[in-house]
Amino acid sequence: MDAVGHELKSWIAEALGEEPVEISVWAQEDDFVQLLLRLSDRVAIMDLSTEGGEIVEEDSLIIRQNQWQQPNSIQTRRMPDGFVKIRHRSNDILLAPRVQSPDWASNLLENWLKEMRGELRVPKTRQQRLSSLKRTRDRVEKLLDQANLSDINDEVRYVEFRLDSADYKLAGNQLNYSSSEE
Repeated sequence: MDAVGHELKSWIAEALGEEPVEISVWAQEDDFVQLLLRLSDRVAIMDLSTEGGEIVEEDSLIIRQNQWQQPNSIQTRRMPDGFVKIRHRSNDILLAPRVQSPDWASNLLENWLKEMRGELRVPKTRQQRLSSLKRTRDRVEKLLDQANLSDINDEVRYVEFRLDSADYKLAGNQLNYSSSEE
């Protein structure tokens, strides 16, 4: 499925009632595509698949510009299985695993919403810049906590020890833990 193909654009225009202003592809395979869309008064996240040559909407999340209250209200979180959950208010959508940061998606969506409001051209006050930096710091700390590999490293060391022990025993040697030599 070609994300910029005419058939897909036509389906989006028919389903959402207008041509998208911008399209960004989150994930794409032969039988599915996940898109972030900017429309005139809203943004949308669409999970689409093809069945029998027809485009089918598996899931979607639409955030209208007048429903979006403040920056950082679109939350993204990488799940333990690698999938990315995007949430706004009580609605959410699950997207395919991708190496790119989940925050990329929320930042793109919120920048589109800010542009719709005309906020990107308004200079921020010192307090707003400080608050934004603190929120960014908190998000980075959460990502670092999620990426903590110490538990995995401990498991790898344990498995390596077990493998070494098994190799030693299979070679016909027995571990001798006694302190006396004969």
